[in-house]
Amino acid sequence: MRDIIAGEMEGPSLFKDAGKLSYDYVPDRLPGREEEIAKLARQFRPLLQGGAAQHVLVTGPVGSGKTALSRAFCRDLKAHARSQGVNIEYTDVNCRRRSTEGAALLKILTHFDERFPDRGFSNAEMLEILKKRLERAEAHLIVILDEVDILLKKSGSDLIYNLTRFNEESGKAKFSVSLIMVSQQDARTLLDEAAQSTFKRTGVLPLERYDAEQLKGIIHQRVDLAFHKNAFPEDLEELAADTAAPYGDARYAIELLQKSGQLAEDASRDHVEPEDIRAAAAESHPFVTETKLVELERHKALTLLAIARVLKKGAAFATTGEAEERYALACEEFGEKARAHTQFWTFLKDLDSLGFIHTKRSGKGVVGTTTLISLPDIPARVLEEKLVGILKGET
Repeated sequence: MRDIIAGEMEGPSLFKDAGKLSYDYVPDRLPGREEEIAKLARQFRPLLQGGAAQHVLVTGPVGSGKTALSRAFCRDLKAHARSQGVNIEYTDVNCRRRSTEGAALLKILTHFDERFPDRGFSNAEMLEILKKRLERAEAHLIVILDEVDILLKKSGSDLIYNLTRFNEESGKAKFSVSLIMVSQQDARTLLDEAAQSTFKRTGVLPLERYDAEQLKGIIHQRVDLAFHKNAFPEDLEELAADTAAPYGDARYAIELLQKSGQLAEDASRDHVEPEDIRAAAAESHPFVTETKLVELERHKALTLLAIARVLKKGAAFATTGEAEERYALACEEFGEKARAHTQFWTFLKDLDSLGFIHTKRSGKGVVGTTTLISLPDIPARVLEEKLVGILKGET
């Protein structure tokens, strides 16, 4: 038993640091979010210049980088402030886990004292203790309230009100508490009137879904950090980005890297292959199902079969020329007359719009201009098997 564990733990691996594919890991740089970091810096400039508390709501869909952006900004702002002789501390509260005012305040206080007792103090007492901690440290504090909508729905606006009005009573500027609220929705609608007045229109930073180019930057960075050289070929970075692009979700893109690397290791290979990416996608967000394949018009099924047969050889992308050649052979195999090029092109566009394939114009590294075709979330060999059965009438 121990030998098995030792062999798996100490044997060769594609990963040099799999921890860099963790959702909690925040890299030194956030590709695709440079503009949003700059906006936050402008928003928080008064904090460094005069100690004025700032409050912002970061919104966006799952995987748009809200939490990573907030943490990276606070980390880098703290370092910059220190170089300017200003002391800034920050802590983050997961409001899904700490959905009451007391639980959230306890998490904030344990940032300053890990052994702070988890009972025996009222919320008002904990706020007073927090004031003394900040006065003693002469520090400004930024609190990230992640998934703040959960706290607001369960416990109301008291925590937000108390923290945004934190040093009103004393009027001292040498310490302050700023908030970065993180939510998929506009959480201002959940605030009562008193708390809502703190947040102005300019205090909201909406994040859009990532596009394919931004996802490619994220994937390239994580591959470089997590994989050994050549373990994740460069052309697969583009395939992974295209696969994740319809969702615009960085978490999904990173999950594809982790799962495809694991699949390659399970197969005792020293590198990831296109089929690993497609299999990882099928496991995470399956779109192509047998029911949908059965419903395809016959020549569209033959076109899809042709693409699968090109890609099962190990390519990340198929060209239209390669696919059309295979389509003609598939038609002959199944007793159909191949349609002309114009009609074949229509089949491709229809399959793309239906979500069975992804198409895009070729870029650098391809001679001439052509259309590149990839499969979104099913291994080519699996797709071929399913389609052959359907076309033979076995399904």
